[in-house]
Amino acid sequence: MAGQRGQGGGAKRGRRASHFMDVVLDGYARFTALRLWRDYETLLEAHDRNPATALAEAGHFTEMGRYRGLWLRPWRSLVVEPCGDPSVPLYGRVEAAVREALREERAARLDAGDSALEDTPLYRDYVAQAMGQLLEEASASSGEPG
Repeated sequence: MAGQRGQGGGAKRGRRASHFMDVVLDGYARFTALRLWRDYETLLEAHDRNPATALAEAGHFTEMGRYRGLWLRPWRSLVVEPCGDPSVPLYGRVEAAVREALREERAARLDAGDSALEDTPLYRDYVAQAMGQLLEEASASSGEPG
């Protein structure tokens, strides 16, 4: 039965790789939401604690280039417009807007035949930083010099 050895392993690796990329995308969404949250908190201080102004300014998304409009729509509808509604925590709305924008950008890139979101400098920088941190933690826990 040596001929059967290893059959199906590729599919299992494919599922693991897909799961890994889903986890990385989830981490990127949280990282981006946290970055926007920090920008908001900084701007809140700069704008005399005016949340609507700080949120509007935090959501300029100039770094998103031609996909900026895809980021502006969910930011405005999910974060800026319901600014005074305490029923959903603000950070939850920020994260929801980021996830929606990421879904829309990924679909738009696919439709336009553009490079994948995973190939953008922002995403690659996040992955490199996260992998570096992971390797550093693994090295520290194993007792090996980093």
